[in-house]
Amino acid sequence: MDFPPTLMAATTFVLHKVGTSSRRALAGRLSDEAGVSLWEFAVLAVLADFGASAQREVGDRLGLDPSDMVRLMDGLIAAGLAVRDRDPADRRRYRLTLTPAGRDALTRARALVTEVERETLAPLTDAERRQLHALVTKVLTQ
Repeated sequence: MDFPPTLMAATTFVLHKVGTSSRRALAGRLSDEAGVSLWEFAVLAVLADFGASAQREVGDRLGLDPSDMVRLMDGLIAAGLAVRDRDPADRRRYRLTLTPAGRDALTRARALVTEVERETLAPLTDAERRQLHALVTKVLTQ
């Protein structure tokens, strides 16, 4: 694409364009090859990284509206990738847990993420990729 120099001089514009393109590629690959959406992958990642969690907690970690979280979980449960049961520590809450099938789907999805990142960042050396990751992580976490 031939974007105007004014836009190419704006780092946030360039980041947006790279992110949008990468997200589109990743979402397509996840759906086609792992059978999960990008948001379902995110939920599976939260459950794998933090363990069984209250549904609201998972939604809060991802910045999701509770109604969107319910819809996501209904799909994951229907697909057998997660289970929702009462939290033994607080019977008023639901706790979400990955199933073995959910762990398998997450493993496939992680491999796809790695492939899409490698393709997206192909112009960069390994050192540049690590530096880029460190820089954008710093911006995100500040």
